[in-house]
Amino acid sequence: MGEKISPGPGETLVMTLGWKVALLNILRNGRRSIITLAAVIFGCTSLIVFGGFVQSMYDGMRESMIRSQLGHIQIYADGYNQYGKAEPEKYLIPSASLEQITQLIEEKSQALVVAPRLNFNGLLSDGKQSIAISGIGIDAEKEVLLSSAIHIVEGEDLFPEDVAAAHLGEGLFNSLDAQVGDYLTLLASTQDGAINAVDIQIAGVVTTGVKELDDRLLRVNLPLAQELLYTSDLTRLVVLLEETEQTDLAVDTLRKAFKQQNLGLELRSWWDLAAYYHQVVGLFNGVFGFITVIVLVIVALSISNTMLMAVMERTREIGTIRAMGGTPTQVVGLILLESVFLGIIGSVLGLLIGILAAKGITYAEWMMPRPPGSTQDYPIRVFVVNEILIKTFALGFLVSLISSVYPAVKASRIPVVNALRFT
Repeated sequence: MGEKISPGPGETLVMTLGWKVALLNILRNGRRSIITLAAVIFGCTSLIVFGGFVQSMYDGMRESMIRSQLGHIQIYADGYNQYGKAEPEKYLIPSASLEQITQLIEEKSQALVVAPRLNFNGLLSDGKQSIAISGIGIDAEKEVLLSSAIHIVEGEDLFPEDVAAAHLGEGLFNSLDAQVGDYLTLLASTQDGAINAVDIQIAGVVTTGVKELDDRLLRVNLPLAQELLYTSDLTRLVVLLEETEQTDLAVDTLRKAFKQQNLGLELRSWWDLAAYYHQVVGLFNGVFGFITVIVLVIVALSISNTMLMAVMERTREIGTIRAMGGTPTQVVGLILLESVFLGIIGSVLGLLIGILAAKGITYAEWMMPRPPGSTQDYPIRVFVVNEILIKTFALGFLVSLISSVYPAVKASRIPVVNALRFT
């Protein structure tokens, strides 16, 4: 049997006290350590703040669309989504089934509101000009909660007893020569193709936050819309749930219930209807990914440069460790261990500073400029999202470690004689 070789003193030092030596080196080289920590903290804080801002924007846009236009679930007569645009009058929900359907929805989904709507297109005239409108007949009482994101710019809310009252979108109102309280003439095609007209009174001016919609929006009480179209039926039922997260479960439950009852209904969730939301999410996910890559590259280059400087400054120290029996692998391990500690410390500090920055920005209530297609300013909010915190910590740690691999390998390959002569 061969003789067992005992490790040299340098090798023993690295094996037994590696983590202590790494910590001492971090403290001993304070300036260099601070530069490395600053790079990690900058990267983590940037990702937390920007990621939290993007998430807050998603949340605000989603809830605004749900509580101004879509609700959580919309229910139609079977075939409406496929054929309803061409012949909407043939795909209406019968008013005789309204009570049964509403009761079933409330039982199965624990809905807060089940609101009927009757959609129509027509012309609105102030006596001088006629403008094409997109109208909605609503149940005013139920829409108070369902349409809570619609803001009244001027005038007052709709009340069920004011049969002829109407709300005009801000853009539509500005296009007319009229004031709140004036009467206008509304024309539309009835179910059988005839032309009907009714007088409406402007009760208020509203904004949904979407300019395209506000330029054509007209909201009237449901009885007036039914009188205009000569029908008692409905285009859709809009369901508002307690929490948006309940949507998928409610959709599955209601779909099964409608099939069991043979009600001839189909439904769509807000997720299916919010095409603009998905476009914005796709765009900003790409932007966030691109910014993440840029930040990580900047942090990685900064750390790598700092560690290369550290290797140059500690060449004689590394040579001494090698001369005392330390192996190249152990030298690499020692430098990487320093990076591990710096990565952990920097990531933790970055998370704390990022959280404080997110809270501070939200508390300051700075206002964002109006985005394209919007009619409202928004306060800047930055959410603290656990998923982003976990990913940011992992990225900060990994970037610190990976950025130190090349400097560590370079240090381990310096010939011992050259390292000891280095001045």
